[in-house]
Amino acid sequence: MQDLERVPALTKKKRKKRANRFILWLGWFFLIGLCAVLFFRSPLSKIDTIEVMGNDMVSTSQIIQISELSKGNSFFTVHRKKIEAALISLPEIKTAAVESHFPGKVSITIEENKRIAYMIGEEGNITPVLENGIQLENRNWNDRFIDKPLIREWEDKTMLTKLAIELKKVDPSVLSLISEIKPASKEDPLRLVLFMKDGYEVQTSIRNFAKNMNWYPAFVANLMQEGNPKGVIMLFDGKWFIPYENPVGEDEEKVNENS
Repeated sequence: MQDLERVPALTKKKRKKRANRFILWLGWFFLIGLCAVLFFRSPLSKIDTIEVMGNDMVSTSQIIQISELSKGNSFFTVHRKKIEAALISLPEIKTAAVESHFPGKVSITIEENKRIAYMIGEEGNITPVLENGIQLENRNWNDRFIDKPLIREWEDKTMLTKLAIELKKVDPSVLSLISEIKPASKEDPLRLVLFMKDGYEVQTSIRNFAKNMNWYPAFVANLMQEGNPKGVIMLFDGKWFIPYENPVGEDEEKVNENS
C-alpha cells in the first residue's frame, strides 16, 4: 500500500518538471524571435555600401540602377544570379560577379568587352567597336581619348565582326601603329586599306589579317635598312612594297617575307 501511495507524488513532480521545461523553451524561443525581429529592423541587416569595380564604359550609377540595389534595402534579399544576368545583357559587359560581405556591403565586379577600334560615321561621330564585333552606336566617343584604330566607310556588319576578331589577335605594339582602316573596294569586301602612324600605307585582307599584320615591324625595319622611301606595303600571302612615287603595278619592289 505504501508503494502505491508514492506513485501520484512522482507523477506530479514529472508534470511539474515538464511544465517548467516547456516554459523555459518557450522563453528561449520568444527571446530568439525578439532578437531576430530587432536584428532585421536594425541597420546591421540593411545594405549600407554598394561597391562597383572594373567598369569604364558603363557608369557606376547605371550599373547600380540595373542591379536594383539601393542603400537601406535588406542585405539578405540580394538576388546575385538575377543581378549578374541583368548586367551581362549589356553589350559592353562581358562578365559580372556580385558578392555580399556582412555587415551591409555588396560588391559588383565588372569585366567589360575591350574596345578594339572606333567607327567614324558619315557625320563625323565616333563610336566604339568592341572585341565581340558589336558597334556601340549610341555611345558617342568624340570627346574621349582615341587609343585604337579608326574605321571609315564601313557598311558590312558581318565583316566588322570578322575584323574585330582579327584585331584582337594583332600584337598590341602593331595595333598601336594603325591609324585608320577602310575597305579597299565594294567589289572585294575582304580587302582593306590601312594608314599607319609612321607614314606607310598597307593593303591586306581580313583573311589572315592578324598573321599578316604581325609581319609589319620586321618588314618596315628591312625597308628602312635598305633606305627605301615611304610607300604601300602589300601584306597578303605574298608580301611586297611599292614606293609612293611609282604608280601601282609598275616597278614593284618585292621583299621576301623571310628577309
